[in-house]
Amino acid sequence: MYNICEKPWTLLIIAVVVLFVIYIIRKLKPEKRQWWQFFIPVVIALSAFAIDIFFKTDLESINTIIKSCIKASKNEDADTIDTFVASDYHDSLHQDKYEIMVYCRAMLSEPAVERFVKLNQSFELSSANATVLIKGFLFFEKESRFYKELKPAMLVEFELGLKKYPNRKWQINRVEILEIDNQPIDWDSIK
Repeated sequence: MYNICEKPWTLLIIAVVVLFVIYIIRKLKPEKRQWWQFFIPVVIALSAFAIDIFFKTDLESINTIIKSCIKASKNEDADTIDTFVASDYHDSLHQDKYEIMVYCRAMLSEPAVERFVKLNQSFELSSANATVLIKGFLFFEKESRFYKELKPAMLVEFELGLKKYPNRKWQINRVEILEIDNQPIDWDSIK
């Protein structure tokens, strides 16, 4: 089913079509002209902007979480990441939120990430669950042990599992690392 909140810009196309229809009707039937007729496409166009501003879609919420977590990792801020991790978190190595946050705090206790450049991102979205596959270059800070011991950057691919909870808030409930530099890898190999 088409969701106007997901694609509010469709209303701009509708507004242009309505404008042309009104213009044609006014030309063909001058007796039907009314001063308020041109407000109809304006109202439709304004509603497109209002929907875009006031309604936050699931994809926008998920993208906000991803951007916030990337920014928090650059700023070595594990507490911000903690707010986006669900209490029922689990992955192939970490059994709960506590374990992943201990790992996260240990990684971010020293300079680590300089920036992350996203190359590809794909979504699989259902009503209450989402899977996001992200591939990109992870650049390390020059002071970090990763930069000194490994290399300045690496190509990483990972999968995020997100869940929409009853409070209508999306949270990360699973992270799996799939590849590093095009080599299959998992959490056990990293620890």
